[in-house]
Amino acid sequence: MADPSEATQVPREPTEQDAELVGAVRALAAQVGSLKDDVHALRTEAHALPASEADRHGWDESAPVVVREGPAWVRSVDSPRARGLAIPWLLVEILFLVAVAVLCVVAGLDAPVIAGVMVGAWALVALGEWLATRADREHHEYVYGAATPTAASVPDDRSWFDTNGDDTLLDASSAKRPPPRLPPAE
Repeated sequence: MADPSEATQVPREPTEQDAELVGAVRALAAQVGSLKDDVHALRTEAHALPASEADRHGWDESAPVVVREGPAWVRSVDSPRARGLAIPWLLVEILFLVAVAVLCVVAGLDAPVIAGVMVGAWALVALGEWLATRADREHHEYVYGAATPTAASVPDDRSWFDTNGDDTLLDASSAKRPPPRLPPAE
């Protein structure tokens, strides 16, 4: 068996076909280099479209412009509302409680009075949190609808939940009771 390095070496004289092939590869490399330069120049230009008629090759303005519109339901959906200023509410609430405590101490109030004022301040903070979550929940229900079905849509049939343990498959051989059935359709 021959050495693989010897098998890959082909000792032959270059032919006229090889010279043509090398010339074609060099011409193609020059063309690719020119196209790369053109792409680089287009990317660095300030304007996106050709400026003069001489540079307009490839831009056919006579062709009709096709505007693709999305489905009707997409156009009917409201755009998202602008987000308001993001306020760190926890930090504001903590600063409020600290300010109330400092003002109580500066005013020279007694400890039981300070405790009562702090309980009142905490109640204001809790009320604000409750109102904020209630407003968010109402907005969510308005936008997305109620997540839970109403009580009138679910029939009140307690027989589904009344079991005494006799309905197991372990006791399938005994025929004491008839098999369970679905409730009648409404």
